[in-house]
Amino acid sequence: MEKCRRIEGLVDFIAGRFKNTVEIGIGHFPDLAFALLDRGINVFATDILPFPYSGLKVVVDDITCPDLSFYKGTDLIYSMRPPPELLSYMARLAKTISADLIIKPLTSEYAEGYRLIRNGNTTFFIWKNLYSLSFLLSQE
Repeated sequence: MEKCRRIEGLVDFIAGRFKNTVEIGIGHFPDLAFALLDRGINVFATDILPFPYSGLKVVVDDITCPDLSFYKGTDLIYSMRPPPELLSYMARLAKTISADLIIKPLTSEYAEGYRLIRNGNTTFFIWKNLYSLSFLLSQE
């Protein structure tokens, strides 16, 4: 597992705002999920293939047709380097379950409709669900 310097700004951002998170498309890069677990954040991950990681719950699920029962109580969905064609499915899921969505793209791809955030040494895009609890609490 790589050192978290590359993602420490994202870890800090998520840990300071969210409690129940899901990583979509964990693949071979569980670094962010484990860093969040180390910070006391509830995390589980999904992928279309089984990826067993000791200490991390990973379920097989397809974001294009997700099993909504997995996502109950989630306040943040995030994905590291997702294929651009999956963004609309992630946004649809986030809207359906009233969660926020963070995307960390592979390069400087622009995610239309998302806000670019720079936190520490990390940049990422966020889609805020205006009806999510995290958004409402941040407005107080």
